[in-house]
Amino acid sequence: MFTGKGRQLMIYIGESDLHQHQSLYMAIVEMLRREGLSGATVTRGVAGFGLSSVVHTSAILRLSMDMPVVITVVDRPERIERVLGPLIALAPNSLITAQDLEVVHSGVAVREGLPDIKVAEVMRREVVTVRPDSPLTEVVELLIDKDFTAVPVVDEQRRVVGMVSDSDLLTRGGMSVTLSLKRAADPEFVRQLHGELENPGRRVAEVMTPEVVTVAPDSSIGAAARLMVQRHLKRLPVVDGERRLLGIVGRLDLLNTIAAAHLPQWHPEARPAVGAGAAVRDVMNREVATVHESASLGEILELLVTSTHKRVVVVDDARHVAGIIADSDLVSRVSRESRPGLVEMLMARVPIDRISAASRRHVAKLRGRSAAELMTREVVTLREEMPVANALVRSAERHVKRLPVVDASGVLVGIVGRTELMRALLDAPAAP
Repeated sequence: MFTGKGRQLMIYIGESDLHQHQSLYMAIVEMLRREGLSGATVTRGVAGFGLSSVVHTSAILRLSMDMPVVITVVDRPERIERVLGPLIALAPNSLITAQDLEVVHSGVAVREGLPDIKVAEVMRREVVTVRPDSPLTEVVELLIDKDFTAVPVVDEQRRVVGMVSDSDLLTRGGMSVTLSLKRAADPEFVRQLHGELENPGRRVAEVMTPEVVTVAPDSSIGAAARLMVQRHLKRLPVVDGERRLLGIVGRLDLLNTIAAAHLPQWHPEARPAVGAGAAVRDVMNREVATVHESASLGEILELLVTSTHKRVVVVDDARHVAGIIADSDLVSRVSRESRPGLVEMLMARVPIDRISAASRRHVAKLRGRSAAELMTREVVTLREEMPVANALVRSAERHVKRLPVVDASGVLVGIVGRTELMRALLDAPAAP
């Protein structure tokens, strides 16, 4: 847990309230766990009434299945704020209150590393799927507004027969623009300049990856995490003995579970715990693609197409982090007429002198733009001495995949991604 400033959230619902054939209170508890909250308690009342003014009491058999239920959550303010939107969407007719408080003692032992729990406890049971005979256009429409880039392919018995991903659509499906760039640009731009697919009539079975890495529901989340790291995957279908789909577990689900594992809140001046595992400095990449705030678009593009992290960090004269630029930032912030050449460079990963003459003319119109105009200014950074587990928690809470690393004076010293952090956590000694 933690001590210090916290926030208490209370959700008032009825015991008979449902969400998609599941008790609403259980759906809320499962959502809070997936999102990395430290804990939730469900309390069943003995009497009460709600907006309907109907009195509910356990003394009346007819109404005994509709007792008032209160779900109480205590966590850090930023975590509470993060789940309010999903919570309201899940329980739009509930009464929700929040108040600040001081946590003086948690009484919970600190656990390091991955908690010893099963995949079934953290997996998502509502899974977006497609069939082998689904058109590829359906896959694009499904993925374009989601925060993931792959979906399981299932047959009539819900057996997993493949996965279709962004990379499958690019390499075998004829899609010319990545989903991240599609999301950054308006759909009309993508259709006009690149087309959705070379052959919209093609089916999922023609392009899917049939060799699917899956995990069993009773596997530990540590085993699932190792599979993800070893096979360079972000999502694993959860299947039974006959490969029927039961759910899906993503890397973010595992990271949120780590966030709920009662890690102490890290402070830059805190001394490392005895026997602590790796720190960020031990796993970060010290070679960072950087530009000054005054750098031109050409300089930015040259680095973006060669950077393994697909990010360029913008620094000031003292090498303090001023901003960060990803390819999607550029696409969303330039004029429509300049996007074709920009996308061509980013997709082909080639320097400006190797794109078509027409695209070079479009990109040339952007030469006056500087890094300061194109960067994202709110940058989530990590301190180099931060423990790996805490760094993963920050990555999960802030929904950032790659993070610049700074020293005690704020000077940029490296960059690190979730894969490196997860691998280091898995290599750490198991908790006693």
